[in-house]
Amino acid sequence: MTFAVKLLGLRNHSREELKRKLLRKGYAPEKIEPVLDKLTAQGVLDDMIFSIELIKSRSRRKPSGKLKIHAELRQRGVAETIIEELLNEYESIELCYRAAEKKIGSLHGTTDINRKKKLEVFLRNRGFGWAEIQIVLKRFFQPGSDDLDNF
Repeated sequence: MTFAVKLLGLRNHSREELKRKLLRKGYAPEKIEPVLDKLTAQGVLDDMIFSIELIKSRSRRKPSGKLKIHAELRQRGVAETIIEELLNEYESIELCYRAAEKKIGSLHGTTDINRKKKLEVFLRNRGFGWAEIQIVLKRFFQPGSDDLDNF
C-alpha cells in the first residue's frame, strides 16, 4: 500500500497502470486488488479524474487529436466508456490550429505545397482527424490568408 501511495504522490495513475507497476515491483496479485479497491473507495484512485488531468496536460503542452488521446488512454488501461465520454466533449479543432501555428514557423524555406504537405503529416501524426486538418490547412493556405503573412 505504501508503494502505491508513493506512486500516486508523484503523479496520478489509472487503476490498470498502477496495477501493472505493482505487479512489476513484485507484489502478489491477490494483495494488489484490495489495495486498489481501498484507494478507489477513498477517491485517491479514479480513472475519470486521471483521464481529465491527462487530457488537460496534453492540451496545454502538446496539443493532440482525439485519435492520439484515445490511444494513450486505452494504453493506460482506462475503460472505453470513460474515454468515449470525455472525447465527446473534446474540442480538438482549436488544438489542431494551435499545433499547426507552432509547427508552421519551422517550415520556412520550402514551397507552399511542401509546407502544406509537411504540416498535414505533422497534424496526422498528432492524432487529428482529416476533417480538422482540412479546416486548419484552409485557414493557413487559402489565397489571401492573413495567417501566412505572419511567417
